[in-house]
Amino acid sequence: MRSNSLYIILFDFKLLIVTSILLPVLVFSQSKKTGSIEYLKYSNGFNNIVLGDDIKQIPDYKLTYLDNDKKFDSDSCLKFAYRDTSLLKLNNDLYLELVGLRTYKNKVVNIYLFFKKKDGYKVLRSFLSSYGLFTSKPNDYVDIYSWNSSTINLTLKYELDAELGVAVFSCNSLEKEIEAMKIKRMINLFYLNKF
Repeated sequence: MRSNSLYIILFDFKLLIVTSILLPVLVFSQSKKTGSIEYLKYSNGFNNIVLGDDIKQIPDYKLTYLDNDKKFDSDSCLKFAYRDTSLLKLNNDLYLELVGLRTYKNKVVNIYLFFKKKDGYKVLRSFLSSYGLFTSKPNDYVDIYSWNSSTINLTLKYELDAELGVAVFSCNSLEKEIEAMKIKRMINLFYLNKF
């Protein structure tokens, strides 16, 4: 009788150890499954383009300046077109028109996916499948959907008056850095003009 209870205690102890080792692995793997906002955070970008990564990790031959504009925009960012046609296939029956990148201090801050407006519902369906239900829809009468998380935001727009629809992946930390830079620039201009 005593050896039987000892066996049960040892079995319970082994089960507790195995569970404590496997539980974090199981919880972590479930949190990044497709169809959830956690998967968007885990993906942190589109295909092999990662938000926050250095643009120099992408080979030069795959990039060109968007609209041949080599100048910084008002946010001190550069815009690129990604020239890899394999990246244009979103899924079996859906192709993108263009993939664009916006960089700040050589870091990818935004990824733009341009698509034909008529494919907007297909893109929405793809995103719902990958990232789950959108977290906000600012207006019931306009096709704008947002998936917002602490680290990354994704906005999908395919409005009636636009030629192309666009999905924008944004790195929140770099967006905040850009906003801080703009505020600092405005304060400096204010003080320079005041004196």
